[in-house]
Parts: sequence; structure tokens; C-alpha cells
Amino acid sequence: MKQIIKLIDVDGCGTNEETTIQAEGKQKLSNGIIQGIKDTIKKYKRENDGVYDTNSIVNVVCEYLETEGYMCDYVSADVTIGF
Repeated sequence: MKQIIKLIDVDGCGTNEETTIQAEGKQKLSNGIIQGIKDTIKKYKRENDGVYDTNSIVNVVCEYLETEGYMCDYVSADVTIGF
């Protein structure tokens, strides 16, 4: 089962950065896995004194998902349209 996860870096200044990844596994992402993703991001940011970039967050999320039995890939939009 393929599922899309949108990660949003909320900076508080209105310039939020969105990144999309695809997780593929035998089962739908459970609430426990989703909470695990959130906890993984918080832990990474805390361990790095709040210094991070989008790629590092995607990497730790994908590493976590892989430990839970999912494959993870970065997905980018073919087209972005502002409105």
C-alpha cells in the first residue's frame, strides 16, 4: 500500500516549506506510526539544538519508516501552481 506523507516545516513567518514523501508497506500507516514520525522529528530537532534542514528531516523520517517495515521515497510535484 502506497501512502503520501506531507511534511511541513512551520517557521512562524508564513514561509512554510512543504516536502512530500511516499511510504510503501503492507499496511496503512497507523496512528502509532504517525506519532512515531512526529516523535522522531522532535527528537532529531532537540538533539541538534533546533538546527536542521529539510533533507535531514526527510532522512530521519525515512529511516524510522524503514525500521517499521516501510519503503520510503522523496516525491516531488510535476507542477506547482500558486493561486
